[in-house]
Amino acid sequence: MGETNTGRHLTPEAAAVEKARQYAEQRRAAARARFEAPSWVGPDRHAGGSPTIPTQAAPLHEELLDLVEESPGPSIPLTGHWVESAKPRVVAGVLLAVCVAGAATSLVLTVTTQSVGAVVGLVMSAFFAVLCRGAMMSAGLATVDLKGSILTVRHQGYVDRFDLAGPIQLVELVSVPQRRDWRLRLESPDGRLVELGGHQVDPVEMHRIVEYYRAIATRERRERERRNNL
Repeated sequence: MGETNTGRHLTPEAAAVEKARQYAEQRRAAARARFEAPSWVGPDRHAGGSPTIPTQAAPLHEELLDLVEESPGPSIPLTGHWVESAKPRVVAGVLLAVCVAGAATSLVLTVTTQSVGAVVGLVMSAFFAVLCRGAMMSAGLATVDLKGSILTVRHQGYVDRFDLAGPIQLVELVSVPQRRDWRLRLESPDGRLVELGGHQVDPVEMHRIVEYYRAIATRERRERERRNNL
């Protein structure tokens, strides 16, 4: 009996496919053998060295500014309350008392002497008394409140709120806190100019608060411009 061949015979097409698969497997094995992981992924497979961290580029100045913590520090209060000094009202009250006394004296002289000077004095004293009384009535004490970056000013029947950290809020500091001409100028939404001076707030404290929140507003405005330019 002849020996029977029980082996598998491949067709030419199947043999070509098998040969291509074996060739591709050899290529993948060769590629894996040559592959070396970069140091930032892990240790060298062949050298066994420790991984190294690539050198990082120093952040830009603007990026450092963006990382600054925006919560107020110990020198920046979260809330505040200031009441205008009553000195202007006291001055107006003193002048009113003087005018009333002058008017009373002029009235007595007018009745007793009927001189022209006494009549003129009476008229002038009465006129200035009316002015002083009007000044006292219109010179209501202003109150200023701070809550976060929102500054609320109540004066002469108006209640104005200003966001000191708002990029579009108009804020102007005039002079330095140590001088008598120091002013804080704010523009209300209706276009009115609200001005605070040293007799309404503490210049040193308010100057520091405004500078802090205006720095935040500047960073916010720069960030908006950066996003719009992308």
